[in-house]
Amino acid sequence: MSYLQRTLSVSVMLVCALACAPAGASEHSLENVNFMGPLITPNPAGLPQGRWFLEPYLVRVDSNAHYDADGKRQRSAQDSGAWAVVLPVMYGFSDRLMGQVNLSASRAESGNGHSSGFRAGDTTARLQYLLQAPNADGTRPAVSLALTQRFSTGSHDRISGNPLDAQGDGVQRTTLALGVQQVVWMPNGRPLRWRGQLMAGPAPARTALSGASIYGTEAGFQGHIARGSVLGLSVAGEYSFNDRWVGVMEVAASRETGQRLIGFTPTADGSGRHINELRPASRSLSLAPAVEYHFSPSLGLIAGVEFTVAGRNTGRVISPQVALGVFF
Repeated sequence: MSYLQRTLSVSVMLVCALACAPAGASEHSLENVNFMGPLITPNPAGLPQGRWFLEPYLVRVDSNAHYDADGKRQRSAQDSGAWAVVLPVMYGFSDRLMGQVNLSASRAESGNGHSSGFRAGDTTARLQYLLQAPNADGTRPAVSLALTQRFSTGSHDRISGNPLDAQGDGVQRTTLALGVQQVVWMPNGRPLRWRGQLMAGPAPARTALSGASIYGTEAGFQGHIARGSVLGLSVAGEYSFNDRWVGVMEVAASRETGQRLIGFTPTADGSGRHINELRPASRSLSLAPAVEYHFSPSLGLIAGVEFTVAGRNTGRVISPQVALGVFF
């Protein structure tokens, strides 16, 4: 059994055990408890009708190594990195239906080169329906289903100048997710809130590629890439020390099946070169510890770092990030 399968099995059993545990009678109150949410796992409980939540992120991404097909860490030929700004915008259409849009832009670096300023990335839109609402003290799990659509709003091919200016992947991907969230009251009377999400998406329609692209194709190339299906699981816990400080720990695992690149690249002698390349599946396991500080029930700050601890055919990433959450 692979590390990803073990992680999925243990996390699913943990989610089921906590979700099925009897809540029992409780005199606890969440009135003076503030939670903002971890760095990766979305909020399964949604928002009250007519309310907004904005959470702009400033993210730094650095990578100087990668995991090979055997899961061994290898030094990359050169360091790469990026500064990114991500803006999730959430709105409660009703007490059960929530909408979310994620906008992003980044400035990429590789070796001594960098992109021409901040460039727009891809955009995601998410609709979430609350199947089971939590009770007043949070001990009854909130359970939701979410449908997410990724839109290719960032450039990914036809790169004629700086290759670092391409900030998208060209994939129109649809995923479905099941989310669970619950509060567990500790013996000292303080709450531990955990949440988990299991996400899956089928292989998307193939992405047409023309010329140089983020997939390593050369000028003059004409063809497409068929990306694989995806599976992801994340589980997070937030412990409230008091009404201002919250500690966070999160684990996330993901996998994408193999990709196939097919096309034609012209050569100097005019004969051309046909390409039919199968790229192997990739997987990763990450941790994301963080700390939250709440100025008020409607304004909070979270700072933490997401980093890859294992993987196959994927980069090793260290990503410090900070976000300001505003609820109104």
